[in-house]
Parts: sequence; C-alpha cells; structure tokens
Amino acid sequence: MSIENTPQDELPPRVDLYAALIWIVIGGAIAAGAWNMDRLEHLHINKYEAPGLVPGLLGAAMLVLGGVLALRSVRRGALRPPGQAKAGEGGRRLAWVFAATLLYALVLVGHGIPFWLATFAFVAGFIGVFDADRQAGLGRGLAAQALRASVYGACTSAIVTLVFEHVFLVRLP
Repeated sequence: MSIENTPQDELPPRVDLYAALIWIVIGGAIAAGAWNMDRLEHLHINKYEAPGLVPGLLGAAMLVLGGVLALRSVRRGALRPPGQAKAGEGGRRLAWVFAATLLYALVLVGHGIPFWLATFAFVAGFIGVFDADRQAGLGRGLAAQALRASVYGACTSAIVTLVFEHVFLVRLP
C-alpha cells in the first residue's frame, strides 16, 4: 500500500537541505575520525579488520547520501525564497529526532541495559511516535500501531545484534 503526499502535507525542500547539511557534517566527521583511528599495523592486523573500517564506510555512506539529499532538495527549490510553508515544523521534528537519537546513544546503550533491549526500545518507540500520524491516517488503531512498532523493534534489534556479534565479531554492551 503506498501513501502519496498531498501538497499541503509536504515539507518545504529547505527542510531537506538543512537535514542534508547535518548528515554531511556528521558523516564527514565519522569518516574523518575513522580514518584517523589506529590501524594496528604494529600488531600485523589485516587491513580489512582495522577498527575504523566499518565506521568509516558508514560515515562515508552518510556523507554521500546527505549529498544526494542536498542535490534533490536544491532541484526541488530549496535555494529559492521561502514560500508560505509552515514555519518551524520540520525543525521541531528534526530536533525531536536528534534528541531521541542522543537518548539512545548516550543513555540507553552501555548503561546497564543490554544492547538488544535498548535497540528494541528505541526502534519501537521511534516508530510508535514518529509514524503515528501516518498510521492514524490509514485508519489503523492504536493497538495495531503498537504491535507493528514492537515487531519492527524486535526484528531490528535481533538482526543488528546478530550481525554485530556474529559477522563483525563485536561484543555489544
């Protein structure tokens, strides 16, 4: 089932441009930090097992996708004078997303809560809060929304935990 945005539901392209710039800065910082990490050459570590490899690739991907989002927003008119868009709505949502992500990274992970449980709570809560309007627009009840968010949270938590522990061989908190 696809959902099409009507013109009054669309956020102005400038909001995407601001988000893109944030992703570019964060991705660039992560990639630069990963590049500067010790490669453990003195321990004769395989270059494909260097500690900064995965974060570097993820940071580079964030940087590239931020650039794609920036180009898309410019093509949609982000650099034109602002129209009669709802002021501040996109900024408020972005601030809430940033706050939720910081809560997950700085409070939930590594402070006595198992990683899988923190990830489940974050993903389920995130979907429950930020997708509630869309789900309500589809005529789905609160119980169905909560169940869907819980299933997505459980699946994401299981997959991320298994991949990090068994593929990347990373012990999670």
